[in-house]
Amino acid sequence: MTLSASSNILKGSSPRNRSAVGPAAGKTAPRLIQDLFTYDPEYEERAGRNLLTSQPPYYDPKAEPTRAVPVRNCRHQLLIKHDQSVLPRDEEPPNGNVYKVACFCKTCRWHITLYADCREDGVRNTPCGPGVSDPIHHFLYVLGDSERGPHLAQRNYVFQCSAPKCPIGLTVDMRPPRFSQEQVTLLTDKEMLRRRLEKAKEIYGEPNEVQVARPVDSLDFLCTYLTDSLNPQPGKTRIPVKNRKFAKTFGRDCDSILTYLGFTFQKDDSQEDFWHLPVLPGAGDPLDGENHRTQIEDAKYELQALILRWPAAERTSTRHVVSLPPSARPLIEKALGCRQYPKRVTPGSRHSDSEEDHPYYAGLGALGDFNDDLLFFAFSCQVQTDQPNSAYYYECLKGIAIGRASSPLEESVQILASEGYRTRQEVAEAYRFIGVDPSHSHMEFLTDEHIIGQFRARLQDIGPGAVEETRTALRVIGVARNSRKIVQEASNAIETYEQALSWLDLDKSASDEWVVSVYAIKCKEDELNARKAVDIIAEHTKSQALKDFLASGRVPEGGEMEIGDAYALLDINDRSQALDPEMLRTQVDVFIADCPDRKEKFEQAYALIIKSREDNLNRSQRAMAHPLDMWPVGCLNNGNTCYLNSVLQFLFTIKPLRDLVLDCDKHFQDVSPEALQSKRVGRSHVTVEKVQRAQQFVRELGGLFRSMISANADRVRPKIELAALALARDGPDEVARTAPPTAPPSPPPSPKLGLGNSGLGTMDGLPVVGPTNNSGVSPHGRPEHDPTPEKPEQVDDTGNTAQVDSDGDHLMESGACVKGDTPKFTEPPKQPTRPPPVPPRPLDVKKIEGLAAQQDAAEILNRIFELMSCAIAGEGTMEDGEQLDAIKRLFFSTVTTVSDSDGKVTRSTTPRDFHMVSPGRRDRPLYAALDDEFSLSEVSETQSKTDGADSRSVRRIFEYIDSASPIQIINVRRLLFENNKAIKDESHLALDNPLYLDRYLGKTASLSEEALQSLRTEHWKLRAELTLLEARKKELHETALKTDLGVVVDEAANFIKGLDDVAVDPEFMDTEGDSPSHAELVNRLEIRASELRSEMEDLEDRLKELDEQINKVFEDCKDHPYRLHAVFMHRGSAKGGHYWICIYDAQNNVWRKYNDEHVDEVDVKEVFEDGKTGNSTGLVYVRDDSVNELTEAVCRALDKDTEMSESIAEMTGSPLVGAHAVAQKAADMLQGSQEEGEMQVIDGIKPAGDETKSKFDSVS
Repeated sequence: MTLSASSNILKGSSPRNRSAVGPAAGKTAPRLIQDLFTYDPEYEERAGRNLLTSQPPYYDPKAEPTRAVPVRNCRHQLLIKHDQSVLPRDEEPPNGNVYKVACFCKTCRWHITLYADCREDGVRNTPCGPGVSDPIHHFLYVLGDSERGPHLAQRNYVFQCSAPKCPIGLTVDMRPPRFSQEQVTLLTDKEMLRRRLEKAKEIYGEPNEVQVARPVDSLDFLCTYLTDSLNPQPGKTRIPVKNRKFAKTFGRDCDSILTYLGFTFQKDDSQEDFWHLPVLPGAGDPLDGENHRTQIEDAKYELQALILRWPAAERTSTRHVVSLPPSARPLIEKALGCRQYPKRVTPGSRHSDSEEDHPYYAGLGALGDFNDDLLFFAFSCQVQTDQPNSAYYYECLKGIAIGRASSPLEESVQILASEGYRTRQEVAEAYRFIGVDPSHSHMEFLTDEHIIGQFRARLQDIGPGAVEETRTALRVIGVARNSRKIVQEASNAIETYEQALSWLDLDKSASDEWVVSVYAIKCKEDELNARKAVDIIAEHTKSQALKDFLASGRVPEGGEMEIGDAYALLDINDRSQALDPEMLRTQVDVFIADCPDRKEKFEQAYALIIKSREDNLNRSQRAMAHPLDMWPVGCLNNGNTCYLNSVLQFLFTIKPLRDLVLDCDKHFQDVSPEALQSKRVGRSHVTVEKVQRAQQFVRELGGLFRSMISANADRVRPKIELAALALARDGPDEVARTAPPTAPPSPPPSPKLGLGNSGLGTMDGLPVVGPTNNSGVSPHGRPEHDPTPEKPEQVDDTGNTAQVDSDGDHLMESGACVKGDTPKFTEPPKQPTRPPPVPPRPLDVKKIEGLAAQQDAAEILNRIFELMSCAIAGEGTMEDGEQLDAIKRLFFSTVTTVSDSDGKVTRSTTPRDFHMVSPGRRDRPLYAALDDEFSLSEVSETQSKTDGADSRSVRRIFEYIDSASPIQIINVRRLLFENNKAIKDESHLALDNPLYLDRYLGKTASLSEEALQSLRTEHWKLRAELTLLEARKKELHETALKTDLGVVVDEAANFIKGLDDVAVDPEFMDTEGDSPSHAELVNRLEIRASELRSEMEDLEDRLKELDEQINKVFEDCKDHPYRLHAVFMHRGSAKGGHYWICIYDAQNNVWRKYNDEHVDEVDVKEVFEDGKTGNSTGLVYVRDDSVNELTEAVCRALDKDTEMSESIAEMTGSPLVGAHAVAQKAADMLQGSQEEGEMQVIDGIKPAGDETKSKFDSVS
């Protein structure tokens, strides 16, 4: 397969075989052999996976690099066992044969046998190889010993080639060494050999000059015995126990080994003791399996390998001449058909199996020496056998193409990209783009239908400019999931009945009449596609009425209209919202004006909806999830103000603060100059204007609180003025200043306004502005031919009070600029004879959004506290001159900073309304984060003396809470900056409940200041040791080679050892010369690597011990418990996201999630567990003995006389008075939607597409 074939391999050939357990990654034959040579069953548990059968971990470029093969794994040096093998012969075709390659590792002594069964099996009769479509085998793991048992247990694994016509099946059998380490020690331990000599002297009277047997002698003698048993000769079948060499070498304590090998102990006629050699069967067919003979052969091979481990000087005078067999690797490659595969031409080559390719190669089941064609073949195999992970395989191929700078490979990657292939990150972004959590992509509940439904819902909420990008995202998902249905949906093709229904947003139950109704609407988008869709439906349903309609253009009559058809005909998508009859009537009149010939149908739909609403009004109220008088209300979003809504909900639950706000007039500050003379808030003097602005905010907040208490609805809308006062640093006027310059007035609109005009007529003499942009004006708000912005005062900037239900794109603690608003154009008025009074300028939602986006999340709450302190009268003065009031008593603690420089101790106190903690880029408990903030720090100082010399000193600084407020706020620092880029720290902060503040206080009820300070000192000492050890751990772990120092040293030893191995390999060795030896250097490096590994293990043990000791220092300090009351949550990135809050109702023992207008009970796991749905950005704790006194989550007293229209007015932010007011409200909302490129929901009525642009032409 060549690269020129591109991705046709993914389409044209027969489907590849898959694993019996479903989609799974495979490995090419060279990769499988490479993994076989590095898989060590003895250390499988440490590796955490089976390197031979499991897929390698996905490579994450941002994560710390990890080794694919654990350091301790044996890099096998497999040698062939000829007597037990059936090997392929040169030029022999592989089909019809069974090959057996039996080998053993001379290092770890494991025995590995490969059975390659190439016999034909039905249609599987064409083995892979050169000249066929599959140049090499691609193996899938089928079955085996997947459960990791004892590390020295036998293992058996079965693989099958994935090529549809290839018959080869591969079985890998792995057996542990015949000699255990204990047996080897028993044979070679010098102390044991010395004791055997002493025992022999004692029993058999050996002469004193006899020397202790050498360790190599026991191996040599036993190897000789086994050789004799394999080749029995008369007179060499038994060994006298009293034999001097046998006695001092084996004695009687090696009897268990001899018995294990099959030796038998007997006495002869003279009552002498003898060991008889094992009696073995003759050599048989290697395919017959294991017997006693093969066991003895294996033992002999191991003894030979053990003998060669001893230095040559110690191997002199041995009986047995050791001659190891050649390497088994070439024979394994030949049996698996990859001895001569196409390789990449590079200046270097792999020196040993200890070298690792980039993880992307392992991901493709390939090796780094594959040429481009073979690499693409490996990619195609992986995609076909494991389609759900195709994005990762594409990422691997793309990364390798870039790394190789291979033009053919890069061209193939581009072709794949044009077909919809993307990397994991791009696929994840595509999921997020349509509003699906990427972590759910492989879960069963996320079906193709669910994704398509989410996509269609997304299309309804975006402007035309974003449609193509959304379809591209869906296509990426479809390719990644191998879903033809999703790909077709993304292409917007209309070829089938299902696609026609989808394009028209219909289901199979739609009547012919309703098909025609939707067709009329869709014609304005794309008449050709609309007609094609109806034609396909008519053919599929055999509908003569639809065929007649397409031919004549006449609407089929008859049939009873259903309630669903009525809502759809009037383009009402949300049937749950309350409808104002006058607004609905206006909507119907607009539709009739657009399509007079369908007046009867529109009137029928209107009557049906009104009747349905009247019938179901009481029933719908009773069907609410929670009784209104027993459940908190939600707050509608005023345009990316989700965090402000969370703050307002939190403030409402603080009972003393709520009572103060509701009865604010009694607490307001006198604004006379005399009363304000000494008033200081936020360490600055307070002006009259600031107090008045603050009191306006408190009044607005009180109005909201009263609505939250009395509303006969489950949601209310905070007023725009409240948001402006809370968000603007200098008051509501800042809202106007945040906007970019606006445009001058446009020319007057045409008398007859249609789809192409810039206005919608007039209302009470005033122009109605719709969601279209004047053709002569750029989207940025000024004429295209005039690059100079005019002054804002030249236009009457009409505000936008429409609902903007956007829960995304709220910048997280960012300083981004506000996006420019699309201006609103009116007819220029005639020059007045005198200046008219200037009316209050309405506030713009988009500008409120801009203010929200520019601020730190905690800053808003801090500003509200400052506003409230400015608004109310003080109760006294604090030490620093700051006003003491209810806000200070509730939320402000006194924090003391202690500074010690050369024994000179100074203390300073500061009021503080929150504590800032950081997760530290790692999951950890809240206590650990707080410990960092209240820890001891040291600052070096340099002072110049009079004699010109410098003196250095160290200043030690720490803080404690001198007076703790009853409500503690802890803000979590999530925004970080790396490489001049903002990122979000998404580490989990484990919350404690209760949280004991004792360790952070000056003193407690049971501990004096000195006793508590003593505990703190002990705590600091342990933490200091912990810091040093972590620094040492970092030195050992983070090297320039991105791996552990012990691994680096071990790899150096392996590399040098690999040079020796290459030199002694018969395939590479010059028979005339000797290979160099680096045994001494290798030995020292291995010793040092072992020392470093031991140090690392000791470090880990000590770090765990320190963690336990640190946790125990304050375990008895529990005098000051605080209960978790609220958690501010954020979902998204540093660039944007959504806020909500979880609040605990202590009276009813329930946690609730306040997500804008939705208030729902939440599982406690979502609050305390590992941040799967969001991350905590703020925590609120309340003193345990004051929880019921200070907090009250539910405070409801419904106004029984409130009418439904008032409830609607509460939700929309203004009363509805007559058709003109409703229409004006709708016009304002439509104007506001212009900036977002989407239409807004107005009291349950959602305007359709372009046909809504002239809906109010007939209103006078």
